[in-house]
Amino acid sequence: MRTGVIVPVHGWPSLLAETLDGILMQEPRPEVVVVVDDGSPEPVALLADHAPHCRLVRHPQRRGLAFARATGLAQLEDTELVAFCDADDAWEPGKHAAQLRALAAHPDAAACFGSARIVGLDGRPTGERWDELGPGRHAAADLLALLYERNPLCVSSALLRRAAVIDAGGLEYPLPRAEDWDLWLRLLARGHAFVMEPRARVRYRRSPGALSGDIAGLAAAQLHVHRTHAALVDEPARRRAQAADHVAHARGLVRRRDYEAARSELRRASELRPLAARERALATLLTVPGLRVALGRRDPYPG
Repeated sequence: MRTGVIVPVHGWPSLLAETLDGILMQEPRPEVVVVVDDGSPEPVALLADHAPHCRLVRHPQRRGLAFARATGLAQLEDTELVAFCDADDAWEPGKHAAQLRALAAHPDAAACFGSARIVGLDGRPTGERWDELGPGRHAAADLLALLYERNPLCVSSALLRRAAVIDAGGLEYPLPRAEDWDLWLRLLARGHAFVMEPRARVRYRRSPGALSGDIAGLAAAQLHVHRTHAALVDEPARRRAQAADHVAHARGLVRRRDYEAARSELRRASELRPLAARERALATLLTVPGLRVALGRRDPYPG
């Protein structure tokens, strides 16, 4: 099976060389690597060691991760498999081979995911633990409820059957976040099984200014995903997920110092289920100007 890899990048790609090294040093090496420059102010240039083995495609204006991946997918008409790797993440040795074996062993699975180790800019583990699936094959019916409520799958570890991605509607998505989660749910809704292969390892990088640091934006995107795919689960699951989204959005709005909007989000959450003690305490603190200014100052992803 031929594999094509999509690497979207925007801005100064200080870690792109490490990302491409990790892909090109795989055994077997993926047949196609597409680097999509998503409207960087200064066009991305590949190093001499990488240029002969990669296709570089550029958007004249920034369109977001989903559209960058969709551009990459259009370049992969001759591959059976498609993989993702963000430009600040890296594959570890053996990742590709382990996933090829896993998909060969499970021909009904549309996707294989690996394990993620979370590191900082210096490459050292942050101490966070990625909450991932158990190893082996997971039927769609067994995953739907779990993946509706949370996304434990690392996008840079994904290896998917291209035909299944096309059948599920491709990679375009209207929001700048949660585009991967939306794809997982679309695949599961069509009955596709997933495989978790823990020997396929990636390094997931926490970077200053990354989209994952925008808690309010992430929560808004999660709420969009939950509303879009609400028909996949029962009413209690919908209410739990949407309440959690409103609470997360409130915490993100606190970080933006938008206290009244944060209180509104907590009220919306309380209409779906009773607030927990910490959430009630937060709602109270938001009414006290002298105290609320101290909220939201901690790193959302502490080491």
